[in-house]
Amino acid sequence: MIHLLRSRATQVQLTEMLEELTELVEEAVGIGREAEQLREEVLLRRARGDASMIDATTLDDEIARLRRAARPLTDVPTAPGWNLAELADVIDPKLPRRSAAVLVPFVRRDDALSMLFTRRTAHLRTHAGQVSFPGGAIETADTDAVAAALRETFEETGIEPERVEPFGFLDGFETVSGYFVTPVTGFVRGDYRLKPDPEEVDEVFEVPLDFILAKDRLRRLDFEWQGRTRTTFEFEWDGRRVWGATASIIRNLLKRLESA
Repeated sequence: MIHLLRSRATQVQLTEMLEELTELVEEAVGIGREAEQLREEVLLRRARGDASMIDATTLDDEIARLRRAARPLTDVPTAPGWNLAELADVIDPKLPRRSAAVLVPFVRRDDALSMLFTRRTAHLRTHAGQVSFPGGAIETADTDAVAAALRETFEETGIEPERVEPFGFLDGFETVSGYFVTPVTGFVRGDYRLKPDPEEVDEVFEVPLDFILAKDRLRRLDFEWQGRTRTTFEFEWDGRRVWGATASIIRNLLKRLESA
C-alpha cells in the first residue's frame, strides 16, 4: 500500500512538472512571437522615418557593429580591388590605376541610422542621373583618401568636414573607367546643412540603414557587356534605383558586417 501511494505521488509530481514545463514553453514561444512582431514594427517605423521607439542601446550596438566591420583607418586599401576578377578582361592589371575616394556616410537621425546618397545631374558626361556616394578623384592637394572623400563631399553636398567622423574603410573597388576607389566610412551629424552643387548633384537623400540591411534587399542583376555575362546588384528606394558601383560597395559592406 505504501509503495502504491508513493508511486501515485510520483505520478502527480511528474504531471505537475510537465504542466509547468508546458507553460514555460508556451510562454517562451509567446515571447519569441512578440519579439518578432516588435522587430517588424521597428523596421516598418524606421522605413517610414518614425524612429521614436528605437532605444539608444540598439543604436549604440549598431554603431559598434559598423566600426568592427570597417577596416581601421590605419589599414588603407591598396590595389587590386576585391572585384578585379569580374573586370579582368576589360582592365589591364599592369596599367596604373587612377585613384579615387568616396564617402560612405552613415547619418544619425532620431536615434536611428541612415545612409546618405546623391543623385547626379542628367547632363553629366558619365553616370548621368545615377545614384552614388559623394566622392571623386584624389587630387594632388589631398593628403590622403580620407581628405579627398571629405573634400568631394563638401563640394557636392555642402556638408562640412567637421560634421563627419571618418572611422574606417571598406575594401578597395575597381571601376571599368580605370579607377581604384577607396570607400571611406564616416558618421555624419544629423544637423548637417545641405548646399548641393547644381552642376553635379540633382538631389541628396537618405535611406534607413535597416531598410538596406534587410535580408535579400540587394537583388542580383546579370547583364551582357563586352562579350560576356556580368553581375551587379541593385535595390530601389522610393522610386530611386541604386545599382552598379554604389550597390557593389554596399554589398562589400554587407559581407564585412556578416563577419564582424
